[in-house]
Formats: sequence, C-alpha cells, structure tokens
Amino acid sequence: MRYDKYSIHEEQIKEIGIYYIGILFWIVLVFIGTMTLQFLEEVIYVSASIFTILIVTHVILYRISYRFKYKYASFYYFLQSSVIFISAFIMPHGSPIVLVGLIPILIAESIHYFESSFKVLLAVILLYIPYSVAIATNYGVHELPFFLPILFFIVAISAFYSIHHAKQMKAWSRMQYYISELEAANQKIEELTIINERKRLARDLHDTLAQGLAGLIMKLEAIDVYVQQGNQDKSRQIIRDSMKQARNALRDARGAIDDLRSEAVSEINFVMEVENEIIRFENATSVDVTSSMQTIPPLTDVIRRHGIFIISESLTNIAKHAHASAVEVEISKDQKDLYIRITDNGAGFDTNSISEKHGHYGLIGMYERVRILNGTLNISSQKEIGTKVRIEIPLAQDGVEDEK
Repeated sequence: MRYDKYSIHEEQIKEIGIYYIGILFWIVLVFIGTMTLQFLEEVIYVSASIFTILIVTHVILYRISYRFKYKYASFYYFLQSSVIFISAFIMPHGSPIVLVGLIPILIAESIHYFESSFKVLLAVILLYIPYSVAIATNYGVHELPFFLPILFFIVAISAFYSIHHAKQMKAWSRMQYYISELEAANQKIEELTIINERKRLARDLHDTLAQGLAGLIMKLEAIDVYVQQGNQDKSRQIIRDSMKQARNALRDARGAIDDLRSEAVSEINFVMEVENEIIRFENATSVDVTSSMQTIPPLTDVIRRHGIFIISESLTNIAKHAHASAVEVEISKDQKDLYIRITDNGAGFDTNSISEKHGHYGLIGMYERVRILNGTLNISSQKEIGTKVRIEIPLAQDGVEDEK
C-alpha cells in the first residue's frame, strides 16, 4: 500500500515538473522571438535589458506561483499581467509575440488559481482590454481584427490544455486521498485482527489448558480425601484417570495450537466428539448424563470446533459449580439451525451477575463463540433447581469466518 502511495506521489511530482518545464521552454521561445523581431526593426539595448529582467521575473513568479494560490491569487495575477504589458510597451516591434505568447499561459494559469468560471471570464476580459490597447498603440486600431482572433484561438487551446491538466491534478489528489483512507482502514483491520487473535487465544487456553487443569485439581482433591481414608485402590484408580485426563488435556492443547496454525477441515463426527466429552465428564464427576442426539451431517470446521468448546465449557461449569446429580444433553437440528440444550439439577446461580463478577471467563467465552457463529445463547437458572443452557446456531455460515 505504501509503495502505491509513494509511486503516485512521485508520478505527480514528475507531471508537475514536466508542466513547468513546458512553460519555461515556451517563455524562452517567446523571449527569443521578441528580441529577434524587435532587433530587426530597431536596436534598443536598454529596453532589451529591462525586458530580459522582466522575463526572468516572469519565470520566477511562475516557479513560486504555488505560494500565491490561496491567499494572494489576485495579486499574483496582477503582477504577471503587469510584467507582460510592460514588456509589450518597451519592446513595441516584438509586442505581438509577447502578448500572444504569454497572455494565454496566464489565462490558463488562472483556471488553476481561481477555480471559478466567472473569475476566469473576468480575467480574460481584463487581459483582452489592455491587449487591445497595446496592439492599437503599437500597430494601429486597424490591426485589431487581425490580432484579436489570433489571441482568442491560442487562448482556447491553452484553456483546453489547462482544464485537462487541472482535472488530472484533481484526480491525483483524489487518488491520494483514497489511498490514505485505505491505509487508515487497513491499519484498523490490523488492530482488530490482533484484538480478535487475543480473544481467540484466551478462549482456546481456557477451553483446553484451564479446563484440563481444573479437572486435574478436582481429581487430586479426591485423591487426598481417599488417601486420608486409607482407600489405596480408589486412589490408584483416580491417579490412573488423572494421568489419562492429563494426556487428553495435552492433546487438546496441541489441537488448539494446530487450529491456530492452519484451517484444515476436520472430518471427525460432531456427535462422536460430544459423546467423548460426555464420557470425560462422567469419568471425572461420576454424574450420570442422559443424552439425546440426532444424526448430525458433517458440519463446517467453525461450527464443529466452537460447538464442542461450548458443550465442554457447559459440562465443566456443572462439574465445578453446580454440584448436580443429573445432567441432560440434547443435540438436534432442522433444515436451518443446530440446537444444543444442556440441563442440570444443580445449585443454580444468578444469571444477571455473569458480566459483573471477575472470573466468569468460561461463560463470557461461550457468548463470544456463539456470537461468532451468528447464533443465540440463552441461559436460565434458578437456585436449588438447576440451570438450562439453550443454544441455536445457523447451519448456513456463508460469509462467517473464525476470528483469528
């Protein structure tokens, strides 16, 4: 993007440079023609010296004309006009070349400065009047019908070129503006991408390492209780389960890392993954789970991965906080949506405190994942009765991409 911007800027500078070189070349031709025509009729060295100084001044004013554009355009126009007409009067025999050669350039320049049709027309009229006076003074009134059309024709050509150049300059300016806007938008997208990546990392860390460690802590606490009771067999069984759970947590963490590195589509069956999550929950808590799951066709990787994390988080919350004795998991679908319902008969909680209490990262992560899928999440809970989690996810995920 930056390369394009600077390339356009360089092209614009090049275009302006060519424009001023063209003006300089034309003024030099006018100078040579005026001096030649004047010296063929009459040699006047003093006037020629003054004329040379005026032409140099004329060129310098063109070179620094950008400084006058916004505040002193009329004053600049007056200075240039004065230089032209003084030159015409001190070089009488070369005045036609001065007037016909330099006035059209000044009129063309006025199109850039004034940017108003009325002001440009007024400038043309104000230049035509002294032009007519200069021609009438040097050559007589009878020569006006000859010189006026010549100037008009040259002015028309110069105005056409000037308008074309002005449009081109405006196009350059608009292009630079749009590129600047695109750069700003691109910077904003990069910032949002970084923020979304951090959110995704937080979700994946919570749903893999945090949940796995929480399960291991629960098992270690149970081992401590059985060791104090002298139940070695039960302790060894829980240790073996803990080792297995640790390996599963490590596998899930590696899977999350692989998901961050690539977007390979998984062919694992969604229902089978849900059943594996239920088995892990039952092994960790000894809570019976009643499941009802329809046959689910292959899902997109985004729906599958976020759906599994949502179910896993719900079961983890039940194990950590609900103290439930029964859990129901229902997976169903229709032609448009996937439905997930998880119910427990545990302690329940105040759903209004989800966003207020520090540490509810799991529930916040569930809401974020459902939002990414353009779905809806409804959590209803009553203390001492239990909690119901209802999720609705559109199966059509066209245009929905995972936040990375």
